[in-house]
Amino acid sequence: MENATKFRIIRIEDGRNQAQIDEFVAMMSRMYDYHASLHPDWETKPGWQKGSANWIKSGSAGGEWYFALIYPEPEQALQAAVGYIIAGFHYEAPLFIHHRFGYIADMWIEPGQRGQGAAQVLLEAAFDFLRSKGAKRVQLEVMVNNEPGKHFWEKAGFEPFEIVMRRNI
Repeated sequence: MENATKFRIIRIEDGRNQAQIDEFVAMMSRMYDYHASLHPDWETKPGWQKGSANWIKSGSAGGEWYFALIYPEPEQALQAAVGYIIAGFHYEAPLFIHHRFGYIADMWIEPGQRGQGAAQVLLEAAFDFLRSKGAKRVQLEVMVNNEPGKHFWEKAGFEPFEIVMRRNI
């Protein structure tokens, strides 16, 4: 990929680098704030950061989750990360043929860094991880009113598959 040389991906594999985990959680906070602006159901609980940091530490060591940060310009090692991705696996009911599938849980690119190829580089790295673990399909969820998100995912080859409907009672 042409943009691949513009970025450096650091995978969190053992949960030991607290600075990387802190950077990850800080970006997660900005992503959750954005989602909260789209719908009030995304209001975060106080203290969620500690639980997420612990999840990244434990999940990164297990081999079923892919946590990665992306940095600009590999030769500029002191720059902050410009995005992250979380990928893993979900399981359907065992009556379906494709029981296990790849799942993009989160992906975030800092607003000022969008459109430069970082998202595609992160996505391809996650696909490589998921393929290496036997995944043949990848799913994700995007909020119905997240027009930029829907546009990105459709451009990346994803298509609507299922609609989740809900009602307050």
